[in-house]
Amino acid sequence: MFVQILDEYKNRTEYRVLKGFYNCQIANLDALQKGVLVLPGILLNRIDKEQLNLLNIWLEDSNNQLILTPTWIEMNLKNFFDSSIDILVTKTDSSFDKIPVGYKIEATVKDTIFQQDGKIFGVNYRRNTGTGLITVVTLPLLDYRLIQFEYKLKILFDSLFQVDVAAQESTVEIKNFALNDIHIYLIILSGAQVDLVNQMSEKIKKYFGVTVDEETAMGMYKDLVAHQYINSDALTNKGMDVVKERKLKSFIQVVKKRGEKEDG
Repeated sequence: MFVQILDEYKNRTEYRVLKGFYNCQIANLDALQKGVLVLPGILLNRIDKEQLNLLNIWLEDSNNQLILTPTWIEMNLKNFFDSSIDILVTKTDSSFDKIPVGYKIEATVKDTIFQQDGKIFGVNYRRNTGTGLITVVTLPLLDYRLIQFEYKLKILFDSLFQVDVAAQESTVEIKNFALNDIHIYLIILSGAQVDLVNQMSEKIKKYFGVTVDEETAMGMYKDLVAHQYINSDALTNKGMDVVKERKLKSFIQVVKKRGEKEDG
């Protein structure tokens, strides 16, 4: 499956750790897909009212799940979401199965995920059966300083997922999906670590001599992301398989060398 992360904060350390666990797709709050969005809780204080409204609209769909993780500051989530109860995140000095925890949750929520010594470190909240799920976790599951617990943290994070619509839709699409020449060019450029954020069509023209409009190029790129050949930063294992099968490594090296020469 893939999870969504916010483009504006894609370089946060939490997201870097998350990319080691799952395929991550960069998204904006005004263009979220159905499925899972992972958001460090502290960012709730940084997004503006309009963005928060978009997030609440997305959560009106019962197929969506918002997973809120550390980093935290003390807050009441009722101030950000359409909640009928207080969901308080407060400081603590605790541990969960030898993992140090700096925040706990105080809420009258029936669906408790993680709890130890009378303290709650994870809950699920859904306003009603027709709305999306908010998962609140204070365990530092994406803390790079806890690399010694990596295997355990991955298992704990796996247990959070309650919806998998994005992956199901992607699986259906893959059955009828075939790579074309533009897809292959984009795989080569991604493998050579060429920045595809801007002027994608110009780079295809530059390196391969093929003219394609920007909208088409962007659509092809989104195809590769949706079908998990490319993630936000590089080729996925599936993309690397295409490189091996189609013997694209030499093309990638040529693009890299040309880019290094021009930079020099």
